[in-house]
Amino acid sequence: MSSPVLVAPARKPAATSTHNYLLLAGGYFSLAFAIFQLTAIWWPPAAVRYLGGPAEMSAQKPILYSALCVFFAAIVAIFGLYALSGAGQIRRLPLLRTGLIIITVIFLLRGLLAIPQIPMVIKHPHLLRFLIFSVVSLVVAALYGCGVVQLYRDGRPGEGDSR
Repeated sequence: MSSPVLVAPARKPAATSTHNYLLLAGGYFSLAFAIFQLTAIWWPPAAVRYLGGPAEMSAQKPILYSALCVFFAAIVAIFGLYALSGAGQIRRLPLLRTGLIIITVIFLLRGLLAIPQIPMVIKHPHLLRFLIFSVVSLVVAALYGCGVVQLYRDGRPGEGDSR
C-alpha cells in the first residue's frame, strides 16, 4: 500500500526592499532645486549677485534672465525625473543608465570646484557660500552615484540601454 506524498508548495523568498533611497533623495533634491531656480526670476539683483548669478542681466534684460532661469530649472528637473525613474517611482525613461551616469558626472564636476575654492575661501572668508554650493554638489553626486551602483547591483538595469 502506498501512502500519498504531500508536497509543500515552494516557498517564495521574502520580498526584499527595492527602494533606492539614494536616487530618491537625489531626485527630490533636484526637483526642489529646480523650483528654487524658478523663484530666482523674482529675486532682486542684490540677491542674484550674492548667490553668484548674473545680477546685471536680471536688472537689464529680465526676459532673457527669466528664460535662462526656466532653462536651468528644466534641466535640473529632468535630472530629478531621471533619478525618480531609476528609483522606480515613475516610468522608465529612455537611456536611463547613460542619463544617470552623465548626471552624476555633471554634479561631480561641479562639486570638484571645491578644490580650487578652498584656498580662495581661506583668504576671503565671505566667499564661503560658494564652497558650500560645491560641497552640496559633491553630496548630490554621491547620492546619484551610489544610487546608480545600487540600482545595477540589485540587477535592475534598464532594458535596451546601451552598455
